[in-house]
Amino acid sequence: MAQPDFSKKKALLIEDMAEARIMQRKMLTDFGFTSIDIAMKAETAIELLRNRTFDVILSDYNLGNGKDGQQLLEEVRHSKLIKNTATYLMVTAETSIEMVMGAIEYQPDGYITKPFSQAVLQRRLSKLLETKEKLYDVNVALDSNNYEEAIAAAKRVIKKHPSLIGKCERVIGESLLEIKEYKKALSLFNNTLKSRKMPWALFGKAKSYFFMGELEKAELNFRQLMFDNRFFVSAYDWLAKIQVAQGKPEEAQATLVEAIGRSPKNILRQIELGKISLSLNDPVTAEMAYRRAVFLAKYSCYNTAEVYLKHLESLARIADSGPLLPRQKDNFESTLKKVHESFFDDMENKAKSYSYEIDVYLAEKDTLTSKQIFEVWLSEAASGSATPPTKKQSSAYSNAFGG
Repeated sequence: MAQPDFSKKKALLIEDMAEARIMQRKMLTDFGFTSIDIAMKAETAIELLRNRTFDVILSDYNLGNGKDGQQLLEEVRHSKLIKNTATYLMVTAETSIEMVMGAIEYQPDGYITKPFSQAVLQRRLSKLLETKEKLYDVNVALDSNNYEEAIAAAKRVIKKHPSLIGKCERVIGESLLEIKEYKKALSLFNNTLKSRKMPWALFGKAKSYFFMGELEKAELNFRQLMFDNRFFVSAYDWLAKIQVAQGKPEEAQATLVEAIGRSPKNILRQIELGKISLSLNDPVTAEMAYRRAVFLAKYSCYNTAEVYLKHLESLARIADSGPLLPRQKDNFESTLKKVHESFFDDMENKAKSYSYEIDVYLAEKDTLTSKQIFEVWLSEAASGSATPPTKKQSSAYSNAFGG
């Protein structure tokens, strides 16, 4: 394998530990890199990625306080801060299932476990860059969302580099799904599966059936994938979608609980579990899911008011059956404080938080505090800084206050 010319590549090294940072920078320099930017935390890396382009990103998983490597990768994927033509290598000293599953879900190009030698890193980078070079036209097309060109480019790569047929067929299949050519995608995935039992092909086959409206066939294939490959946790999410569409929310809830047991750091999965649980009048499970989502949201790109308000709502619905336990009340106060700090300028957010707070105090039979909160709410509604209570809320609270 010919060594790539690293001197023409721009690298971003993301590492919070000084000793590891110095060592890895020396390795990259020895490989021939002349352009190496350094970030000691995820927030600095994001700022660099917003303003510059890099060919290689070498990111540690543990980055001290703030976002970890998975949350960083989550954000750069979500915000499209790195191109498909770039190589993203995750570095970790951990080998826990939680870390591996979480990292895999956001698809780095690879990951390497500490401690590693200079020779191992060089081989890994060389292989990844060689593959990226061969797939360059494919990835340029994907970066511009030109899926027809991505398909054409992938077919050319197959002819020139037959060893990359798997990667190219995956691109072709996923591109066909993007342009809604579901029958063609299904045919490709089926042909792949005849010769090679690739998990991505089974995943694509299941999605093809889903988009074609053949939910039973989609379910069968997602279940087969879940049985064959425990690392494809996304299959659980899709199975849950099917179960919701089939009017089986209890089964969808159970599916997501199992998925979270395998990969607990996916915030969107936690949010979906909370949403389904609330629809099932199961506030206890909803509270657990939203509490985890609140914890994950702090350093996530999905740090929205809804996550916190839904946690408050789930606790308020628990309070419908009686006073919250001390631990639950502490969780309520903690999340309420975060809403006040970050999301209280919004009229609707303010109104919702007031209503949940009133519900919790009413459950404690603390009518005085509940009434005081309601009066503050009415005052702010009158001044235009909060959405007013609905007629149903005003009637219910007046009755509760004895008025």
